[in-house]
Amino acid sequence: MEIKPTTPLAHRERGGGEGIARPGFPLRAIRERLGETLFAPVDPASLVAYRVLFGLLMMVAVARFFAYGWIHEHYLAPKVLFPYAGLEWIRPWPGVGMYLHFALMGLGALGITLGVAYRASALTFLLTFTYAHLIDKTYYLNHYYFISLVGVLLVLLPPGAVGAMRTVPAWWLWLFRAQVGLVYFFGGVAKLKSDWLLHAQPMKIWLRASTDLPVLGHLFEQPWAPHAFSVAGAVFDLCVVPALLWRRTRWLAYAAVVGFHVITRLLFPIGMFPWLMMAGALLFFPPDWPRRLASRLRLGRMALPSSSEAAPPLPARRAWVGPTLALTFIAVQLLLPLRHLLYSGDVLWTEEGFRFSWNVMLMEKDGMAEFRVSEPSTGKRWVVSPSQHLSPYQVKMMATQPDMLLTFAHYLARDFAERGYPGVEVRVDAFASLNGRPRQRLVDPEVNLATVGPWDDLHGWVLPFREVNPP
Repeated sequence: MEIKPTTPLAHRERGGGEGIARPGFPLRAIRERLGETLFAPVDPASLVAYRVLFGLLMMVAVARFFAYGWIHEHYLAPKVLFPYAGLEWIRPWPGVGMYLHFALMGLGALGITLGVAYRASALTFLLTFTYAHLIDKTYYLNHYYFISLVGVLLVLLPPGAVGAMRTVPAWWLWLFRAQVGLVYFFGGVAKLKSDWLLHAQPMKIWLRASTDLPVLGHLFEQPWAPHAFSVAGAVFDLCVVPALLWRRTRWLAYAAVVGFHVITRLLFPIGMFPWLMMAGALLFFPPDWPRRLASRLRLGRMALPSSSEAAPPLPARRAWVGPTLALTFIAVQLLLPLRHLLYSGDVLWTEEGFRFSWNVMLMEKDGMAEFRVSEPSTGKRWVVSPSQHLSPYQVKMMATQPDMLLTFAHYLARDFAERGYPGVEVRVDAFASLNGRPRQRLVDPEVNLATVGPWDDLHGWVLPFREVNPP
């Protein structure tokens, strides 16, 4: 049940007045109306439910790293890592350190789920998770970024969503909704490209590789299917949040969320992302939905705090600090996905500004790279295959990402210097295919990458993308 304040919050905080807009003070009236909306006490049940579901999903995610051997495969076995520029100091712990690191992460997720030592648990999970996934950008996924952002919000979650208070200010619920909505919104905006809408790429590639699926496989063979799925995907991302917000379409929208993410889970190995988004979409239902569900299932209070009383209001100035910081938090995320507009070239080709921008499921790239090392003083030359130093997955990801090619070139320069060949030059023959197009050269083979810094302009050595319609 959503609780409405009996008097406007601004009225209570100032200790007088009727809370009615006064002539000549439009800004004050707007502030009062906004305050009534943002600070209205609401049932914390939906935030409690989301916290529990998020914690459970993260416990499963940590268990998967142990069960599938990913801790060793991602952090201990590789002899070359691809750190983010400026974060080279983030390294795997030696020995059993990474296993202890993930065990601590699992304990943090457990604490989030149970609400035990909550602040310490949430902070532990946030720091351990974010640290682990900043070690090597080979394994970057959009939902890892999403998890870290949600982790920040969970650390700061008000006591009402932990169980210590009976209501929370409404702006907290809207903050979580905005965090989920940004993923869909920018995912939809990113799909408004000719490859996706006109050429149905890379959907054609993906569906063609999935024709052996039961029931759906035959559908994927139809020539119209990639176009229909592409358009439906863009429409879904752009419309699902408004549909979730509108009461009349909410249940239909949530059914679409479930159907969409189940299908994407069948088609692509994208880990926990579908389940995270299905849990997040529940935040758009009335804030007391878990309490109603518990009542219908005769589960009593389900350890949810009572919603019969509102939290005491904060002083006026202090009360606005939270919403102001929340707005800043969201504003940064609104700007980050747009930073690629500052760079020339196709973002899918250069990948400059691609990460941390919700470019979800937009491209299929494959490529190959061969490095040529030379010593100018002696004329000696070597041809280096990346597979001699990298795991197969690292080779695959590096071959199409310019910043990773640069990182490996710097590694080779250091490796040859340690073997007694200081001052070598490193060049690369790299070719990539974007969304089914014929491969084209990605990097200028005449540029010595050993002299290029990680913050230097890409366009001095990454070749421009030649526009060719995909098949």
